[in-house]
Amino acid sequence: MLTFAAIKRSKIMIHSLRARLQKLSFRTGVIILLCCIPFYILSFAQMLLPLSVGTKGVLWAVFFGLAKAVQYTGVAVLGVEGYRRVKDYIRGKKTKTGKMDGIKLVVFDFDGTLGDSQRLITDTMLATIERLKLPRRSREECARTIGLPLAECFSSIIPMTEEQAEECAEVYSEIFNVKNVPGAVPPFPGVSETIKALTAKKIHVSIASNRSHHSLHTLVKDMKLGEHITFLVGADDVVRRKPDTEPIEKTLDHFQVAPHETLVVGDTEFDIIMGRRAGTHTCGVSYGNGTREELEKAGAERIIDSLEELV
Repeated sequence: MLTFAAIKRSKIMIHSLRARLQKLSFRTGVIILLCCIPFYILSFAQMLLPLSVGTKGVLWAVFFGLAKAVQYTGVAVLGVEGYRRVKDYIRGKKTKTGKMDGIKLVVFDFDGTLGDSQRLITDTMLATIERLKLPRRSREECARTIGLPLAECFSSIIPMTEEQAEECAEVYSEIFNVKNVPGAVPPFPGVSETIKALTAKKIHVSIASNRSHHSLHTLVKDMKLGEHITFLVGADDVVRRKPDTEPIEKTLDHFQVAPHETLVVGDTEFDIIMGRRAGTHTCGVSYGNGTREELEKAGAERIIDSLEELV
């Protein structure tokens, strides 16, 4: 007989496997799901072969079992929300993201999506590295970390302890507050017009970012978008930061909107992963800090070259 501990270990292993599968992209899930079709066909087609009843029964069990295993794996990768989207597509009810049909809430990333902050961020990171006498890194290496929690931006490119990473974050914030004068982070072309167009359609607009709430509030105010962007989630508003789903969960709870009625828009894989894990629709922007390839690999449903394409 299985002991309670053995059963518990089995449940933990299954939960861990399911969590790993759900980190794969939406596209991967669809491909795996489609692979079950040939096995279903084979399980019944082999009945037409001149074989004994017993052999046919064995082959049916093997092929049908493989079909079910592949189907359940695909469903695990897609998750509940992803599976719903596949069924809606088959039924001809796919959301028309180009016209924002069915979308009630848009959650934007800030850096690289709404604000052109790469120069300011990398300047501040380089100044922090220099002040703390850390191994030098290039501007490009610093830029690739944008989107991560602040301490992790440094620890991902320079070997260091958790305490050193926190010190980097503190020094960065100190330098950033000096450099971040009004106008230092201009909006990308079309940002103001797009956000105003969304709110005119009665679509809620919010921001989920790994920068501080105070910094977000100041930047939104500088861009004169405060009356349109009514809810902000910064790094200090959550315990688990992007790409964890907590920022999205907090936003959905505030607006009382369902995941399938929500669109997450961002420039890095972390934004797309966060949205996918939360069950929302996702849209990548190609003009920010991430690459089109990274956004596609993360599973972005749509990638646009300018924000005006959103509406």
